[in-house]
Amino acid sequence: MIPNMAQERREEGWAMKETFWIQHHRNSESLHLRLMGVFDREAALLLMEALNENRARVSKIFVHTGALDQVLDPGVELFRSSLGSLDRLGADIIFTGKKGEEFAVKAPGIRFIK
Repeated sequence: MIPNMAQERREEGWAMKETFWIQHHRNSESLHLRLMGVFDREAALLLMEALNENRARVSKIFVHTGALDQVLDPGVELFRSSLGSLDRLGADIIFTGKKGEEFAVKAPGIRFIK
């Protein structure tokens, strides 16, 4: 990716690496994270960072998975095992989209909706 384009995307609300992007927007009570590209171990770390940084600032975080091209098992395994480290005080995390069920675990404040 061209560095100028990467900087431009960051300014527009994108967290990214070469094969994975998180577009985000916020309204009064909720944060929406739209995952795009290939979800691998590095993507799992970026998503965890986004959740950790924002969980106390909103009441709900929606993680939209419909734009993911591919979900790799090592990435999902790392993400699901890391969910236990999240501060349980803060926003509910709601996974949506065709791949959302792969991310959600049965835990307080975490759910999947179709």
